Amino acid sequence: MRRKEQDRIARMDADFQRRKELAEYSMRREERLKAAEERTAKKRLKRQKKKQRKREKKSVTNADGEQKKKEESSDEEGDSDDEEVAAK
Repeated sequence: MRRKEQDRIARMDADFQRRKELAEYSMRREERLKAAEERTAKKRLKRQKKKQRKREKKSVTNADGEQKKKEESSDEEGDSDDEEVAAK
């Protein structure tokens, strides 16, 4: 009887230890996944900002190019300076 009880306690201890290790592993895994997701989100935001700046720069360049074309055409027509000031 004593041996049976000792075996039962040993199995319970082993089971408890296994569950404890599994819980710790799951917790560490979740923390690593969360940290990885945060890093990914931070880098994603950085890429999006970079793309946005690039789009804004491109649109400003296009707008300046269109503006220059308008100014050149108005200069060729001999219009007053009021239109150029309004365009700027």
